[in-house]
Amino acid sequence: MSTRAKLTLGITTLCTVATVWGVHYQQMSEKETMRLGIAKDEERMAKKKRQDDNVLELAVQQELQRKMLEEQSVRANPSEQ
Repeated sequence: MSTRAKLTLGITTLCTVATVWGVHYQQMSEKETMRLGIAKDEERMAKKKRQDDNVLELAVQQELQRKMLEEQSVRANPSEQ
């Protein structure tokens, strides 16, 4: 084989290996990014659920307070008995 043929073979082999490695690295990077996206979505959904639960709990507590105030007389100063 001539020197030019060997050089061409070496360069094409190197380019092929670099391309395969580059594609593999890009796929791994995209896969990790997708994993992080899923984790962020799950975290965001859990936070939203906690917030909704807190709003519901607040509404229940406000309703209980309103009912208790209707049923009982509230004095401003405890020494006024």
